[in-house]
Amino acid sequence: MTHNPYRFSTFLLCMLISLQILSIPAYADSTRGDKWKFQLAPYAWLAGQKGTVATLPGLPPADIDVDFYDDILGNINGALFLVGEARKGRFGLVLDVAYTDIEMEDPTPLGIFYSSMTLRTKTWMLSVAGLYRLVQQNRTFLDAIAGFRYWSVDSELTLKGATFPGIFPEQSISNSEDWVDPLIGLKGLTSIGKSKFFVSGAFVLGGFGVGSDFMWDANINLGYQWTKRFSITVGYRYLDVDYETDDFLYDVSQDGPIFGLSWRF
Repeated sequence: MTHNPYRFSTFLLCMLISLQILSIPAYADSTRGDKWKFQLAPYAWLAGQKGTVATLPGLPPADIDVDFYDDILGNINGALFLVGEARKGRFGLVLDVAYTDIEMEDPTPLGIFYSSMTLRTKTWMLSVAGLYRLVQQNRTFLDAIAGFRYWSVDSELTLKGATFPGIFPEQSISNSEDWVDPLIGLKGLTSIGKSKFFVSGAFVLGGFGVGSDFMWDANINLGYQWTKRFSITVGYRYLDVDYETDDFLYDVSQDGPIFGLSWRF
């Protein structure tokens, strides 16, 4: 997989943020208590996609280049994003569900036989991880993350608009692949002075050759705490995964703005 300066800069930024949060003294520990606390956070991720995929047996790898700022709204058929968290004392459990259904249509090089081809990719990412609070100081915290991420990628290629429909009818080829990645990481939050604004972020690494060769996922957000229970965030997320087995290749990065709403109870 090719690594570029942009990916390295994002990685370095997330590490610097994590180190900054780690430097905060943990003298005001509010993690004590025996009551469960819960949080639900639906979010929208306008993620473009770039990379190389070979998800259909017998066909060569294809390049994907969908920009979130001019292509994604016209190519996305559906999406679902939701994070749920449960916590008791220093320990917690987080569940992150992400689903995207993206469709791209391009002219086909086989123009004599087919006028266009459509590639539709449905991707599920289900992450389950345990949390341990390393640092807690009033409105600042840092959690360690350890768990796994389940991937499911369904691809369908349709050749349509045949020049000679009686001889070359519409053709469809589909394939599915799923795998599991272990993951580790950090997530944290710190308030901006005494205001209701805060900065939050997360950084995880995974795969390590168990599922994908390598995977990393990072986000950083600016939030506003409307009430004790409700907050909103706006930020940016970058995800990169490199998975290959037999004739299946999924070397894709996704990045774009994210918008979230959080409810604590």
